Amino acid sequence: MLLHLRVVSFATIHEISLSFDKGLTVITGETGAGKSLLVDALSLISGQKPRNLSVRPGSAEAVVEASFAPLTSPVPETLSEILTPDDDIVIRRIIAPNGRLRQTVNGQTVSTTQLSTLVLHLFDLVGQGESLRMSGGENHRQFLDEYAGTSALASDYERLRREILAKRRERLEILERKAQRDRSLSEIRERQEDARLLSGRPGEFDELSATLSAQLNLQTILQSSGRAYQMLSEDEESVLVHIARVANEIDHILGFDPAVQPFQDRLSEAREILKDLTGELRHYQEGLELDPGQLELLESRFSLYRRLAQKYQVRPEDLVAFLEESGEGDPEGIDRELEAFDRELEALLAQLVSLGQDLSSRRKAVAGSFAEKVKEALRRLRIDHPAFTVSMAPFDGDLGGAFGPEQVEFLFSANPGMAEKPLGQVASGGETSRVLLAITRALADKDPVPTLIFDEIDSGIGGEVGEVLGDLLREIGQTRQVISITHLHQVARKGSRHVLVEKVTETDATTSRAFFVEGEDRVREIARMLGGEKISPSALSIARDLLSHP
Repeated sequence: MLLHLRVVSFATIHEISLSFDKGLTVITGETGAGKSLLVDALSLISGQKPRNLSVRPGSAEAVVEASFAPLTSPVPETLSEILTPDDDIVIRRIIAPNGRLRQTVNGQTVSTTQLSTLVLHLFDLVGQGESLRMSGGENHRQFLDEYAGTSALASDYERLRREILAKRRERLEILERKAQRDRSLSEIRERQEDARLLSGRPGEFDELSATLSAQLNLQTILQSSGRAYQMLSEDEESVLVHIARVANEIDHILGFDPAVQPFQDRLSEAREILKDLTGELRHYQEGLELDPGQLELLESRFSLYRRLAQKYQVRPEDLVAFLEESGEGDPEGIDRELEAFDRELEALLAQLVSLGQDLSSRRKAVAGSFAEKVKEALRRLRIDHPAFTVSMAPFDGDLGGAFGPEQVEFLFSANPGMAEKPLGQVASGGETSRVLLAITRALADKDPVPTLIFDEIDSGIGGEVGEVLGDLLREIGQTRQVISITHLHQVARKGSRHVLVEKVTETDATTSRAFFVEGEDRVREIARMLGGEKISPSALSIARDLLSHP
């Protein structure tokens, strides 16, 4: 609910400060007094760009500030860091002389989009054939769901639909991975086949290299080992012969000096070690044998290691580990993942279909009664033969629209025999205003928006229709706050509170001001609306009588 409105240095307004209450508040004033500036101020609060962006001469900026009671609906997600459900809401918009706008909510800067989203939960500004919330089919859907009590169901549909869309995007990613898998599957299988062909083990290549080197150099090894054996034992100048000679000399010294006994001991050890070495060398030499079959096998396996290592661009000694790693994993696992994913997606789609059928059924069940209530209000407003239908055309595709399987749109015709058209295409502004008022009346007990502001929707209306219009506004005001800018005394006298806007011209400036009137001041304003500038005693008498029997 709107609690307070303050407008400073805006066009001809120096400063206006008004506090509002529940029920129907009417705003009146002579043509040109500045009533439209109040509408511009409220339009500015709604996030719209007003018709008049002028800053009062001599002022640095214009300010429009509105205070609202806490939201009765959940705080919009985009403002969750600024507002809590129990906060009063203060919206402030500032206009610079160059026309630049900036805005804050509870002192924190917000975007125009954030502001517009918030205001849809605070008030609706209904002008001559225009409404913040009635301009598009999506709003028509919201109104029908409010009437049917299916808003929560529609939100569940929207949430589930978003989940399915996200799942479908995820499925595309899985399909891409599958395509990549399919492209590389032959390569994976080729590596697995090469791993089976090699059947290698860690360290085998190093052993193979050493063995092959020995086989390829067998002749050289035989020659060198033979010479080494001869040098150790068979030659007259062999190492063992020289050691025997050295031992004789040490024995000779030992006869004279026992101190050389350790030399003799160590020499004996060396002789025994060399004898063992000679035996082992002889055994090694006897075991050397050139086997052409084994050499061919060694060369073939060595070549296989080198070829596969070059193929996969790895070192031969790392080939076994590389092929084992490349062969890991489950090439068919992604197929099983996709099958499980599709089963989950199918279950979500079935849930969406069921939810959509329930939602459609409930909407269709009340669409007729909603249309009848609108037509009843239209007949009260002297559209004698109105046609008003709630159209629900199915969306293409299996997911429907954002909030259900069908597009909801209000169709209207004021004349018998004329085809109904979408509400937004109705030509007459006066007819559109009446339709909007009729819809508002039909939703009076269900619409969650707490404040409705009507800007001269009585344009082109008078007499008995004006009286009915006033009654409808007062009826709506029994369940919510209604503010109506009007030029009809039939509407003005129905208000529980009355704001008068007037223009004061001084020597060097013109100022619009607004204030609440009651008692005789209100009588005089109703009388002016009845008879014009010259207020007669009879007009005053009629005005008193009208106000005493609203």
